[in-house]
Amino acid sequence: MSRARVFASFAVLGLAAVALAAYARGQGGSEAADAPADGLGAWGSFNPSAWFDGAFPIDDITQSISDLGSEVDTMTYTPSGFSVDANVGAFLGTIKQCEGTANAPDPYRVCYAYRHTVQDLSDHPAVTGEWRGEPLSAAMCANAGLGPGCVSTAAGAYQIIRPTWLRLKAKLRLPDFGPASQDAAAAELLRERGATARLAVGDLAGAVRKASAEWASLPGSTAGQGGKSMTQVSAWYGGFGGGTA
Repeated sequence: MSRARVFASFAVLGLAAVALAAYARGQGGSEAADAPADGLGAWGSFNPSAWFDGAFPIDDITQSISDLGSEVDTMTYTPSGFSVDANVGAFLGTIKQCEGTANAPDPYRVCYAYRHTVQDLSDHPAVTGEWRGEPLSAAMCANAGLGPGCVSTAAGAYQIIRPTWLRLKAKLRLPDFGPASQDAAAAELLRERGATARLAVGDLAGAVRKASAEWASLPGSTAGQGGKSMTQVSAWYGGFGGGTA
């Protein structure tokens, strides 16, 4: 599948995310509490490494994804059919550096806090059940508007939490949690945030501003989690072959 066709499909498939968000709101807003929001919503400025899962109706959300899959004309994904241009690929490599997962033996098997390594890549570890997430401090939970006992299910090279993964898995028809699927999910998050459009014209600073709402490890994030400097990002991005205007 050509890059143009992939991104054209992405544009159409945005309806799936909208429908899923509407469903979640009807169920009490659980998706909004766990997944990234546009702009500066409850979670919009937080790094996936710091998003938390509270009580989440996993059966309901899984059913809604199944319903969407049968009602929305979504793209069937295969690893051989997914491609990104050089700038997006370089930016994905940069995100892994910023998140710190690039330093792991296998970035795609990293779980938040590095206490567990993903063994089964057939799906997100919080979906397969091999990992239930990392408990967070009462202060971090309170800062997120949740009670004590909340957890983070951020996993993989791009530290994607379970609800976000479920949404993207359904939207892109991702077959597993393997490297190609994680790359595809992260690339779609960049597209949703508007960062891909900035990379297409060589605007690295603009792409960073857009993507920092998704990954607080990027410079410019307002989440206060010690984002990397623009100098570091530029060096990594250029080292991966990314170009600027």
